[in-house]
Amino acid sequence: MDWFQLRYFMRAAELGNVSKAAEELSVSQPALSRAIAKLEEELAAPLFIRESRGVRLTPYGQTFLPYVQRAFAELAQGKEAVRSLVDPSHGVLHIGLIYSLGTRFLPELIHSFSQEEPHVSVQLIESPTHGLLEFLERGDIDIAFCSPGEDFRHLERIEVLREDLVFIVPNGHGWAGYERVPLIDAKDEPFVMYSKESGIRAMIMRYCKEAGFTPKIVMEGIEDLTVAGLVAAGLGIAIVPYNRHLLQLPVHIVHIDIPECFRAVSMVWRKDQLLTPAARKFITFVTQNRAK
Repeated sequence: MDWFQLRYFMRAAELGNVSKAAEELSVSQPALSRAIAKLEEELAAPLFIRESRGVRLTPYGQTFLPYVQRAFAELAQGKEAVRSLVDPSHGVLHIGLIYSLGTRFLPELIHSFSQEEPHVSVQLIESPTHGLLEFLERGDIDIAFCSPGEDFRHLERIEVLREDLVFIVPNGHGWAGYERVPLIDAKDEPFVMYSKESGIRAMIMRYCKEAGFTPKIVMEGIEDLTVAGLVAAGLGIAIVPYNRHLLQLPVHIVHIDIPECFRAVSMVWRKDQLLTPAARKFITFVTQNRAK
């Protein structure tokens, strides 16, 4: 059993015609038929029923075909994987991102990169910071955009974005007409907080602790729009990264006066990970554009 026999069998089965398969594969029909006959002999089973207008698979052929197709698909993926390692202009780049970056910053960044590198396919996965760090550890993604703590010393990181943290309050709240409010004024307010899986939660809790209080958490959400939706329903106030899309909901944005609060977002990857040329090229691209 060799590669040519399997290829000839697969195309004849997919086209339902030996002559068309031979023409497509640039081989004579007798040569293709002999190769299939040898394959049938090795398997000790007929793969085709010959008919006047072509061929159709026997039950043996129907059973065998999916395995052959998967084998060729795996070979194609393996070829692409090696190609991506040696050719930075091709390949697949797996990027993880926190939810809030899916509507701003990253789409524009990837669009610009794709214009320069049109043959690199970019696949995205959204998750809280905790999940993204697990994906990095397993090698499921090449790069992540998130806010890991300083204790993750095995990661390389480049800060790419600073987002102001702001209050959002529901309609009718006493702060709805205010432009700025000190953080300490929130000490008696019910809070809608990010869930523990989200990296921003620890950041908000630290800011509140430094201001002299612990938030009174009444509800939790995993991403910005969920948190904002709970606030809009009147369940409490929240601290979130500034995002103009939140204004689509019935909430008011109130800036935090004292202290200045922000979230730093970094591009991170593992120090011990062998990066593909495409990933290295993307890191260089982001670094250069960040400097502009």
